[in-house]
Amino acid sequence: MKTIVITGASGYIGRCLVTKLLALGDYRVKVLTRHSQEISSSACLFPNSVEVVIGDLQAPELLTGLFERDCTVINLVYMWGAGIADNVAVTTNLLRLCSAAGVGRIIHCSTAAVVGRVEENDVTEDTVSNPITEYGKTKLAVEEVIRGAQNFCDVAILRPTAVFGIDGAPLKKLASDLAAGKRVTNYLKSCLFGRRRMNLVHVDNVVASLLFFIDYQDKFGAEIFIVSDDDDPSNNFADVEHFLMNRLAIPPYKFPRFLIPLGVLSFILNRLGRNNVNPRCNYSPNKISALGFRRPKSFMSGLEEYAEWWRSTGLRQ
Repeated sequence: MKTIVITGASGYIGRCLVTKLLALGDYRVKVLTRHSQEISSSACLFPNSVEVVIGDLQAPELLTGLFERDCTVINLVYMWGAGIADNVAVTTNLLRLCSAAGVGRIIHCSTAAVVGRVEENDVTEDTVSNPITEYGKTKLAVEEVIRGAQNFCDVAILRPTAVFGIDGAPLKKLASDLAAGKRVTNYLKSCLFGRRRMNLVHVDNVVASLLFFIDYQDKFGAEIFIVSDDDDPSNNFADVEHFLMNRLAIPPYKFPRFLIPLGVLSFILNRLGRNNVNPRCNYSPNKISALGFRRPKSFMSGLEEYAEWWRSTGLRQ
């Protein structure tokens, strides 16, 4: 039975990954929990079959027994608001522990946000990154540290786009705004955003890519892979908004949308200091697909699932 150690497992992707690993039943799962006072909440997050290790990567000397020889490590750790130096320090501690234990593979979950501001409409793993925000810069710096782990084990780096799904964050603001009934505000926003690419990817597809990386037989050699649903033409604001309005029984706008040129939106995003100011930007999933990875959930079925969850949980009211 393959041992999987997950750091940052209490986050959205981590919880979904643990659930899937346990459902498959072919893996021994260990997770890192930062503080002992979280034991009770961790018990709610993770079933008894999950081995919970109490500790903190900021105090690596106390993390004995977390990593094991030939195990696979899934790194989902990110310290919000901590800045580049602290995140790099924690990642360095992680790699020292992994090296000492003799782990077999590290799969690091980064983000497509490391790409930042680029002129290309079609972004690939070879696109030169130009992050503007602290988040993007920090994530890119952590990637560089992770790549150094290839000196002692195999390494793969995953860059998902905006991860959505049941209880996920990216669509909550849009769905909430639509449900709140602020018709004028929503209409103006719809005119402004228009066909702006949403760059959404369903959490099931991200989890499936991590599972694919866990069981992949060849070496990755610190290669980077984008996982996205951007090859679906409906992955844009206007189509997603229209779909949610239809499924949530929200009446259409009284007037047709007056779509503002995307160049104007790009100018506004630039002035607001956003990381990605190209509303036509697509992140290509072709590289990971070429390895044989197949996404289990289509973009539209993911939206359907999300809308049904929204209705059934009473959030529509």
